[in-house]
Amino acid sequence: MHAHWNLDDRHRWETFADQSAAGLHQSWVYGQAMQALGVPCLRVAVTQDESLKSPWVGAAQFIVQRLPWFVRFTFCQGGPLWAAKSSHAAQVQALALIRKTFPLRRPRLALFSPAVDVLASDAVSTPHAFEGRPRLATGRSTVLLDLTRPEADRRAAQEGRWRNRLSAAERSPLKVRVCGSKTSDFDWLVQAEAQQRQERRYLTLPSGFVEAFQNAHRKPSQALLTLAADLQRQPCAGMMFLVHGRTATYHLGWTNEEGREHSAHNLLLWQGCRLLAERGVEQLDLGGVNTLANPGLARFKLGSGGRVVTWAGTYL
Repeated sequence: MHAHWNLDDRHRWETFADQSAAGLHQSWVYGQAMQALGVPCLRVAVTQDESLKSPWVGAAQFIVQRLPWFVRFTFCQGGPLWAAKSSHAAQVQALALIRKTFPLRRPRLALFSPAVDVLASDAVSTPHAFEGRPRLATGRSTVLLDLTRPEADRRAAQEGRWRNRLSAAERSPLKVRVCGSKTSDFDWLVQAEAQQRQERRYLTLPSGFVEAFQNAHRKPSQALLTLAADLQRQPCAGMMFLVHGRTATYHLGWTNEEGREHSAHNLLLWQGCRLLAERGVEQLDLGGVNTLANPGLARFKLGSGGRVVTWAGTYL
């Protein structure tokens, strides 16, 4: 096997990521956006033959940070990505090769958080490529919405109270509006969410990420889907989704008391799914589910009718 570091074949990477249903953190555009914000990014593809043009066994994208005492910390969230036909033995060999050829001087710390669902019917307690490796943290949970399913099926899968709130929102005076792709079109939502974040003290991606993500996207006007719910021509709620290949990720949302009263977020998510599906997006990741830190948001995501997944954890 051969490890190809710092490759520049964006088309090949994006094709492989789409085939693997990669999440945001393994998308090329995410890595480019982080680099634009001054955060180094490393990419590697592993092939059976020496040529990069040969079939890929796997690929991984790492974000690099410097810890105290000059330790370089690298994190591969949602990876590595594996070819559909790669064997367990090939994955073990490829992962060992990635570790051996890592292009950073020691001391360094490389962590992996593979997108392997431990709740799946055929799940194993430890991903095959990480057997024998120490697990440092349990995996987070998220909700995935399959946008290839008919709308009727997706609506039927919603929890009863969630669906009732959606129906009430559809009958309400709320008007859903698609915001433009210019910063001035959605800056109101970014600022409102920033104020909300400060009040509730939760963490998110660095300031400026949205602009960097747009600039790194092949089609900047299609990088985002931003929706507003208006009441008497004034926004009372908003949602933003990041589009990367055939997958999208819920990025941020905000609502005021009027928006909550009219269940605006139920309507925005439902309409957002329809619009994303029309763009060819096949899966929407609603992001982390934390029933302790934010039980209200967790209930909202869990009731949407998506599939709950719990990733295997973080491995050394």
